[in-house]
Amino acid sequence: MSDFDDRSVKQALTGDESSLAEEAIAWFTRLRSDRCSAEARRAFESWRSQSPAHAIAFEEACALWNDPALGSAAALRAQSSGVIYGRERASSGSFRWLTRLAAAAAVAGVLVTAGLQLDIPLRLTSDYNTSTGERQVVQLSDRSTVTLNARSAISTEFDVASRRVHLLKGEALFQVAHDTEKAFVVDSRHITTRAVGTEFLVREELEGIRVTVIEGIVELAPAQPGWAPIRLSVGKQVSVGANGPGLVRDIDVASASAWLRGRLVVNDARLGDVLEELRRYYPGTIQIWDSSVNDIRVSGSYNLTDPARVFTTLAETLPIRMARITDRVVILF
Repeated sequence: MSDFDDRSVKQALTGDESSLAEEAIAWFTRLRSDRCSAEARRAFESWRSQSPAHAIAFEEACALWNDPALGSAAALRAQSSGVIYGRERASSGSFRWLTRLAAAAAVAGVLVTAGLQLDIPLRLTSDYNTSTGERQVVQLSDRSTVTLNARSAISTEFDVASRRVHLLKGEALFQVAHDTEKAFVVDSRHITTRAVGTEFLVREELEGIRVTVIEGIVELAPAQPGWAPIRLSVGKQVSVGANGPGLVRDIDVASASAWLRGRLVVNDARLGDVLEELRRYYPGTIQIWDSSVNDIRVSGSYNLTDPARVFTTLAETLPIRMARITDRVVILF
């Protein structure tokens, strides 16, 4: 691999350095615009001459976007997006497309992060919620405990007759206080999960809901009649979609609950699925410029408290390349 593998504009960015790198990328893109004026170029020279750090930031932005491998990935992405350039101007056209996408990617990183942090409707309807990279332990009034994974939300509905929690988003571990008179019910998309005194995970996925039993027994039932309730015991997991439950699987409890210890443990998983999980913890955006990256198989145990380091590890151990635009955007190709 070349020196470009896992090299960012600034590898260990402080807040000031991150801002400086973003400014450098913005200038880099603006200077290559066909409409860049002489006044704008004088303003750039003034900006670059402010300090050696300004000049270095611009040089590193140039090096990043002039990397041949990144340019090839951008060209492939352009083709897959339906952007076709004439042969006689493929190089300049691809380059203009790449620089525009560079600016768009930097902006996207900021907007995506802001959107995830400011999910106003969800915050208004939930009693407890977490943002990117955050976990929260909630003690309920019946002495049950709920641990929210990153980007998760719940609301609660407790009264003299029932104990009910609504999983609105994400994933949570439920450690249920024993009460033979009142079952503990978790409502999630299409299903209810019922327990008396047990420990289990409920996770929202694209296809439906996944339930994993850590301790005790739980019963799953459809929110509306459609399939017979099923019971899960310790070490069992099932995913439930709109058409009902899939096959009940035996799972490794320690791996399934590794996020509680700040780890992501995977065994022969699709890299695309691993990256989707890392999005819960990375305060920026992850962009894939070569769809074949998603299908690479990966196994390992990764530190969720330092997702940037996880990207470094993946780039060093897998046949992929990576570029980072400040600390906001990761591009894999």
